Formats: sequence, C-alpha cells, structure tokens
Amino acid sequence: MISHFELTAGNPNPQRTREQRKPGIIDRFAAAHFPAWALKRQVARNRLERVRLLQDNFKRGFEATSGNRLRYGFSSTSSDADSFIKDGSSGLREHVRYMEYQNGFISGPVQRIVNNVVGMGVRFQSRVIADDSEAAERFNNQAEKAFKKWGKQADVRLIHTFFELQRLVEAALLRDGEVLVIGRRSGRRDRIIPYCLQLLEMDRLGTPPSEITNPSITNGIEFDSEGVYKRFYVLKQHPGNTIGTGLRNDDYEEIDAWNPNGTRKVLYLYNPIRPEQLRGFSQFAAALKDFQDLDRYREAEIMAALEDACLTGFVKSDAAYAFQNGYTSDSDSDSNRIHDFAPNKWHYLRPGEDVYIHAPSRPNTQFGETTNQLLAGPANALDVPPEVLSQNWKDMNYSNARTVLLQFYLSCRVRQQYLIEHFCIPAYEAFLMSAVSMGRSRLRG
Repeated sequence: MISHFELTAGNPNPQRTREQRKPGIIDRFAAAHFPAWALKRQVARNRLERVRLLQDNFKRGFEATSGNRLRYGFSSTSSDADSFIKDGSSGLREHVRYMEYQNGFISGPVQRIVNNVVGMGVRFQSRVIADDSEAAERFNNQAEKAFKKWGKQADVRLIHTFFELQRLVEAALLRDGEVLVIGRRSGRRDRIIPYCLQLLEMDRLGTPPSEITNPSITNGIEFDSEGVYKRFYVLKQHPGNTIGTGLRNDDYEEIDAWNPNGTRKVLYLYNPIRPEQLRGFSQFAAALKDFQDLDRYREAEIMAALEDACLTGFVKSDAAYAFQNGYTSDSDSDSNRIHDFAPNKWHYLRPGEDVYIHAPSRPNTQFGETTNQLLAGPANALDVPPEVLSQNWKDMNYSNARTVLLQFYLSCRVRQQYLIEHFCIPAYEAFLMSAVSMGRSRLRG
C-alpha cells in the first residue's frame, strides 16, 4: 500500500483518463473481502487526486523539464511567444491599469520611469548639411521653427503636445507592453500642416470576425508574404466604452501600415521578449505575484496595527459584580456590561481591583524588511533598483546612492533610445515630408 502510494505520487505527469483509473483486480478483491481497507485505499487515492488538481492549478515554471517528481509542480511551455501570451494579455493589461489607479507602488514607478526617460520631452535639432551653408542653416531654422509650432498641434484631438504624447507612449509601453500610433491627415484649416498623430490603446487592435480564417492576419495585424506589417484592424471605439458614441463594438477600421510615399503610417511600439514575438507583453507580469503578496501583507499588518492601537483596558477584581454595578451600564438586550474609557478620564478602583491596559505591538519589527524583500521582485522585473522603486534611501550614503542612480540611468537610456528610434524619428520624418510638401520648409538657392 505504501509503495503504491509513493509510486503514484512520484508520477511526473499523472494525466490518466477515467478509463485508466478503473478499479483493478486488487481493488475489486479488496472491495469484496476487505471493504474497510478498500475504503481507506479509495480515500487515499481521492486525496492524491485533489493534490494533483491543486498542483495543476498552481503550477510553477521552468523546471518541469527535469522530470523529477519533486519538481512536478513546475511547468514549461512549447508554444511560440504570441500563442503563449494571447490568452492572458488582455486581462493582464486590465489588472495592471486597475492597480495603477489605487496602488502607489505601481503608479509611482510608472511616473518615475516616464519622468526619467522623457523628462521635459525629447527635442529635435535639424542638422541638414549642404554645399550652400547659408541655405542649409536657413532650412534648419525653418524646420525647427515649424516643428515647434507643429508640436503644439501634434495630437489629432488638439489636446496633447508632441512632448506629452511622448510621455503617454512611454507609460503605455511600461504598463501595457505595447502602444499603437496612427498618422492622420486632418482637414482643419488652423493647422500649420495636416499631419497629426492619434494614440490608441491596444484593446482596440483585433481581428474582425469576418477575417478569423485569414492566415495572413494575426491578432489584428495583417502581414505580407515577407512578414512585414501590411494592415492593422482597429475598432472605431474602445471595447470598454460604456458612455455611448453611437458606434458598434464590432465596427473595425482597416488602416494601411504604410503611406503611398513609403513612410510609416502606423507606428506600432512594443517590448519584445522572444525573437518571433509580434505582440507586446507588460513587464509588470513578472511583478504581479509579489505586488499581490505585498498588498495582502501590508493590509493585514496595518489592520492588525489599527486594532492593536485601540486603547483596551481589562479590570481585574475579586468583586466583579460590584464593579459592574458601580461603573458600567447595560449595553444591549442581553445585559452585557461595557465600560467606556473617555479621554482624560479615569475611575478610581476599590481595594482588590486592578487594571491592565493593552500595549500596542504592531506593526512587528520585521514589517519594513519584509516589505523591502517583497519589492525586490518587482524591481528586478522592471529593471529598476529597489531603492528607486520604493523611494527608500534609508542608510544610503552618497556613493551608494550614486551607483544606484547610474544603474537606473542606464535602463532609462535604453528605453529612451527605443522611444527615439521607433516614435520620435518616424514622427519627425513624416512631419518634415508633410511640411516640405506644403512649402513650410524648403532649401532656397
């Protein structure tokens, strides 16, 4: 019996079907002649099955390939990147956004990283070089002045400046792992040039029901024979819009990825993890488990501290009824006696009576250290030093703080370079071509 139980528990992949779990000859013999022992055997088997189901529900990653029975709880995947993340990406985005609204440990780092990556905005300097240096300098000045004016009208809705759009793009990359920027042509006459930008949340990108069977379309993106972006399918309104705009939630717009002149019309930015990955995945995914544990721990500790801080007195007396009759009053229908302690008020006790005041003892001495340890995981997931993530600089000298900030600066420079290459430069090139075609900036001999 013991040997059989250990063998079953050690099975690295006990995915047996119902037919395979039919009673064997031993089970049938035991049921016929030793019913009590057979019942214990079945109970043990049922318990083992429940343990297996729990393991399936809470599998851990990366070490299942060993086949070791002690590592059965670890799981691995053979799916490609997009297949692996497609089912959970939408829920992940929603969860991170919701936590950002109410959790300072998430909203703070997002703002901090954006502030250090974008700052007051990535600014451009035109450096056109030509044989005629005066003409080149004149063009540079015209381009910079025109771009400065355009930057105030860069948003298709005329709400955000170009530098504010940079902040929104970087925050979306950090929070959602991806962001969609559409180049539009506005018909408003008060714009210096018609070219403008529209930022969309990734919830709007999806495959229309009529194109589900199209092998060239994956997750709302159509690719050509070489795997290059060809067309994007975007909902005309956010699927979570509850205000009502008169649009249907299944009404899609087909947007070509390229303009007729060969420039990019759609700028799709995302954080790739694997080589063939086509959709982004939030960096907060690896940090959510620790954030959840941190929330639960802090809430429990704080609630315990609030209860612990309440002034509670216990009166010890040999004549308890005499004390109740002298100082307390009935508080409910069951005649329970309660004595209230008011501020700056004390009751003198009779001989033989004593008072014990409950002394608060929470939060415990490990509260700060446990909090810091739980923040180490999210800090690593976001590639941010723990001190920067939590803004906890206690016991840090100048040299240590400088080393930490240099490490943070390096990760911000990497993010900044990606933002420049994939958003700022393409937007500037599209603006410049539109400005030249409109006669706003041109070389003059």
